[in-house]
Amino acid sequence: MKNIKKYIAAFGLMATIVSCENLEELNVNPSFPVDVSATALMPPIEQQMAVGLQFDNRILGRYIQNFSIATVNTAGSQWDQYGYQANSDVGGEIWKMAYFSIGLNLSKLQEKAIAEERHDITGISKIIRAWSWQVATDYHSELIDFDQVFTQRLSFDYVGQEKVYAEVVRLLNEGVSDLARTDGNVSQTYTAGGDKMYGGDRSKWVKFAYGVLARNLNNQINKASYNPDKVIEYCDKSLASNADNALIRYNGTIAADINFYGPGRSNFNTFRQTDFAVRTMNGIIFGGAVDPRMSRVLVPSVGASETAPASATAPDPTKYTFNGNPLNTTASTAATNVSRIPNFWGTYTVGTQANPGRYLFRDKANFPLMTYAEIQFIKAEAAFIKGDKALAIDAYKKGIDASIDFVNANTVVSTTFPITTTISATEKSNFLANTNIVPLANDLTLSHIMLQKYVALFGFGMLETWTDMRKYHYDNQNIYKTMSYTPNGGLFVDNGGKMPYRVRPRFNSEYVWNFEALKAIGADKVDYHTLEMWFSKP
Repeated sequence: MKNIKKYIAAFGLMATIVSCENLEELNVNPSFPVDVSATALMPPIEQQMAVGLQFDNRILGRYIQNFSIATVNTAGSQWDQYGYQANSDVGGEIWKMAYFSIGLNLSKLQEKAIAEERHDITGISKIIRAWSWQVATDYHSELIDFDQVFTQRLSFDYVGQEKVYAEVVRLLNEGVSDLARTDGNVSQTYTAGGDKMYGGDRSKWVKFAYGVLARNLNNQINKASYNPDKVIEYCDKSLASNADNALIRYNGTIAADINFYGPGRSNFNTFRQTDFAVRTMNGIIFGGAVDPRMSRVLVPSVGASETAPASATAPDPTKYTFNGNPLNTTASTAATNVSRIPNFWGTYTVGTQANPGRYLFRDKANFPLMTYAEIQFIKAEAAFIKGDKALAIDAYKKGIDASIDFVNANTVVSTTFPITTTISATEKSNFLANTNIVPLANDLTLSHIMLQKYVALFGFGMLETWTDMRKYHYDNQNIYKTMSYTPNGGLFVDNGGKMPYRVRPRFNSEYVWNFEALKAIGADKVDYHTLEMWFSKP
């Protein structure tokens, strides 16, 4: 007892001697600094921009029929039926990205940039925040009130999408203004140390900002206020070539730096391309014109006349066929099934780092947040709605051209199954000369534009494709021709016969801790995911 009393007395004396400032110093861990440079904060923030999309693309890819799961009646097949997994965080990574992974880290980055008068980093931070809000609202609709977010509250109210869209525009305009400043401590050399997307190039960040503005406004085609001329203006100020593409890069050597899509992560072993995705490229929709991107982007099955499955000896490439999996239907992986569908790595096995993968499904593949091709298709759509078909056909053709070049840049040449080569100049010119693909200006349709945009965004731009499908209200007669919305087993039971328009907020952070606020926006209802978005309404 005496020893205990002595210890307490000694501790009390020490507490009276050590100041608050000294106590703070005692808690400094040199291995994990609490105050880091702006350039140290930037790489993980930019990396999370890709991770949020990549995780949730596993469900979005099924909503838009890029792919479906290879088994039925298993956890997750609800997404193939346009439903959702209740009481699960599956589908909640974009929410996590916006509020946690990027969240306060981005606030800290902006605070440091302002304090150090690094106006270029301040501008970049505002543009990233605007991008994150645009992505989150196009995915979820209502977001947390901007006056309450990142404050120490126990519950948070939500604001409607109209307010979010306005906040995105405000942040982008401020970000562009900040990037125009040359005073203070603006330095591309300094910023490049942390900016792994654009190497501190302010001009490219400005172009990216205008691309987000183009998306924001062009999503509102159903509004009376829609201004196609403004969309075209934003596109002209946005990405000017594939050299401006917004790419998150992967070294692909260790698990922490492997592309989420790659075989080394093995996240897509059970996913298979859909029959609709195949139809957009195999000539069925486009009057028999076979897309040269198909054999580089999609994966072939062994041909019907090929008796041996893919093995160490590559099958005859002239006997390849491209098959697609209907929604929520088992894709046979039996070795004797000549029409079996490989996974996106071109194999029938669990992914490993020994597998080089294909297209964007490689360990070292860069992940696109925005491409020049997408911007050209946005421009083509706006020009078409305006009635300027000459401008529309020009942008449309540039979009296809840029997409083919993008595919070539991500094609790994292989002499084994499935054999791949880059698209030749002759293949490209013949494809663009085919009037089933590039018709005369007066024969161009919205279906041409949106379907070719679908092809160009295959495998990565799922959210933008889903946004397009929702603003055209899943029109499979005039826009997304031949797309079927009757998966095996029918639509998810809680849909009430309706298609999805939003994904529920993240389960653990919202349904567990913020349920009363969710009730105010109707998110407690089982069919909440079918409520139409503000952007898609008149």
